[in-house]
Amino acid sequence: MKKNMGMSGRERVESILHHQPTDRLSWTTIVDEATLNELPEDMMGISGIEFYKKLGCDIFSLNCWGMPYDFSSPALVWSPSVEEVITQDGNRTIQQLKTPEGTLSRVRVKGHPSQFPVNTIEDVNLYRRMWAEARFEPRDDKPSFDRVNSEIDSAGIVTRFWGPSTIPMLLEEDMGMINFYLHFRDYPEEMELLIRTIHEKQLQAFEILAQGPCDVVILIENTSTFYIHPDIYRKYNGPHVKEFVDIVHAAGKTAIIHMCGHIKDILPLIKQTGLDGVHALTPSPTGNTPWELYLDEMGEDQIIIGALDPTIFNAGLVENIPEALDALYTPRLRRSNFILCAFADGIRVPWNRFKTLAEWMEQNGRND
Repeated sequence: MKKNMGMSGRERVESILHHQPTDRLSWTTIVDEATLNELPEDMMGISGIEFYKKLGCDIFSLNCWGMPYDFSSPALVWSPSVEEVITQDGNRTIQQLKTPEGTLSRVRVKGHPSQFPVNTIEDVNLYRRMWAEARFEPRDDKPSFDRVNSEIDSAGIVTRFWGPSTIPMLLEEDMGMINFYLHFRDYPEEMELLIRTIHEKQLQAFEILAQGPCDVVILIENTSTFYIHPDIYRKYNGPHVKEFVDIVHAAGKTAIIHMCGHIKDILPLIKQTGLDGVHALTPSPTGNTPWELYLDEMGEDQIIIGALDPTIFNAGLVENIPEALDALYTPRLRRSNFILCAFADGIRVPWNRFKTLAEWMEQNGRND
């Protein structure tokens, strides 16, 4: 692709994060083996970072995405009475937390939960006691940060991508939505105590994250009213996120929340967290929150890393991509603190779709 002149990718992204003007529109993408393994023959074998640089997009790296090393801080450490046993069975990962009082078992298939560890009120109480004795410890992420930052060079930035906080963790990973709400109805005191116990420990994690090497810290919430009731967000999730934001801000860093679902109806609650912006803000049909509506509710200074509609990027006709981008980039959006992300993690997207997007940006992206 043609090399952009003017600002480097790092300068462009950092300008957006600090609410400063840029020379051109900023856009990024995320790919993994699903796309890299299907590239044209003359590109086979390149890494994700090499792919981004060849494409000419700005790099907005989530941890050490696609690299053979990663960040490890903060680390959750269980008490000596808890034995963690992890086994692999094909594409199934089985995690067992064994204690003298019982065992909690989690099963993931290709990284996604298929069996939750907390299913009964006895499990809730056991899990709460386990968390009461747990702690988060710092690890030295500087060597990994220096490696990925060096590989990215001037093409973009690396961010710390961590989470979720207590409520989405219980809903998505530990109990499942139905079980969470049934227990909340039947055993409100026990659930309150569990939530408070976990969150008190997660405050340790937030402090450690804020002291890490990355200037941008992203809390992975996957927020959506499809599974988080507004009352639960108002009482628990929102205040938890606010404490995360406050801690990150106290360290002089940028606090962004990954919310890739339906959030339109709780924007007033989200605003109370004081966040700097949203990663993967998603309009319909995948989500329900138009980018300009978000600015209406949250203010023009907000940072948006917007998810490009998959019906445009990887499902519709490739020749329709330029016209869709023409309609997408209103004058207001061009003036905003906006980074477009064509997400391609876990799915195969042909090279010609990336190439079409890059060519449109080259021809139409300048902020004159």
